Amino acid sequence: MKDALHPISLVVAILGFLCLLRDLPGRRRDPASIALAAFFLLSGMSFAFSITPTWQYLDRALGIVNFSVPLAMGCVVALMACQQVVLTYWGSTPDVARRRAKAWLGAGLAVIAGLLALFAQLTPSTSRPENFTLYYAHDDAYAAYLTLYIAAYTFAEVYLTRACWRLARRSPRLSVRSGLRIVGAGALVTLGYSAVRIGDVVAGIFGGSLANWESFAWICGDTGALLTLVGFLIPAAADQLQQTLYRIKQYRSHHGLRPLWLAFYSEAPEIELPLDRVDPAQRRRFRGIGIRLYRRAIEIRDGRFVIRQYLDADVREQSEARHRADGLIGHELNAAVTADQIRAGIQARAAGVRPAAGRLTDFADAERQTAQPMDDINALLDVAHHLTREPARAPHRERVPA
Repeated sequence: MKDALHPISLVVAILGFLCLLRDLPGRRRDPASIALAAFFLLSGMSFAFSITPTWQYLDRALGIVNFSVPLAMGCVVALMACQQVVLTYWGSTPDVARRRAKAWLGAGLAVIAGLLALFAQLTPSTSRPENFTLYYAHDDAYAAYLTLYIAAYTFAEVYLTRACWRLARRSPRLSVRSGLRIVGAGALVTLGYSAVRIGDVVAGIFGGSLANWESFAWICGDTGALLTLVGFLIPAAADQLQQTLYRIKQYRSHHGLRPLWLAFYSEAPEIELPLDRVDPAQRRRFRGIGIRLYRRAIEIRDGRFVIRQYLDADVREQSEARHRADGLIGHELNAAVTADQIRAGIQARAAGVRPAAGRLTDFADAERQTAQPMDDINALLDVAHHLTREPARAPHRERVPA
């Protein structure tokens, strides 16, 4: 049964780890992110160690029969400690979380040390990738080993269930609330595995066996573990999706601003940032779409500054009257008028014609309030939308640092 179920959870664990791995260098000072990545990695390792081919390979490679048992269970104990560290940092102040995280990790290490010490008392002679617990349940050393493991496992899962439901009620983010409730449900399901393993210990004392419940134990254990993995993966996947959508928006905005940027560049090529003067050590930063979009916005602002002294009030008044007649109001009206002002201002600068005294004005959208960086980009995109693209005087290929 476990060889049929473990690969499914192994794949989900690997996906979760890879999902977090890309952003991990940037979050190396975030203990919750590191603990979450460690949780997925340890989950994958625990499932991998328990699969029969890996079990048999380790038996041969290490020369210690059934050493997959403490390896897999040690990973499970460690990942349960990591789960608690994640929830502690999500739900507590940094000082409190740091203190509690140390306690959880210390408890996990103590349990792992106890498991290794008890496993050393066993004298297994035959590799048992299947039904290991049933085979050794009557061994006193293994009964103590299993009792320590299942006590820690059950306590951690009960605590996890309670903590997840408590934090889910407090979280303002839908993805976190949903994920924590799924984790809590998964932890609850794993208690079926705990119940069977506790029954194995009790049955062993009285000379009985719960062999008929072995499949039920693995179904509960793997189903619960899978739900836990999916639950912790949901907030991470939601963050990745949000970042991907934001990057797509940045690329689209960068492309959408090109006609506006090109209009200014055709008249004032000096607005372009001279990348050849940038420190070679810093050029790599300019490859990112965030910097490229920011650079384009700054260069457009520089272009607006260049033609500002050529903005004629007559052009603005005529443009406002015409666009109002077309039904434009608010930001859309100001964007359309600004586009007309840019076209007229560029032509006036090219011709060297300044407005008459007292007829100099400002851009129609000069008073538009922008609170966020993307608000400023959106304001420029509104102008670009109304700007009729005109060819640059000279063909231009945008330079991206190599």
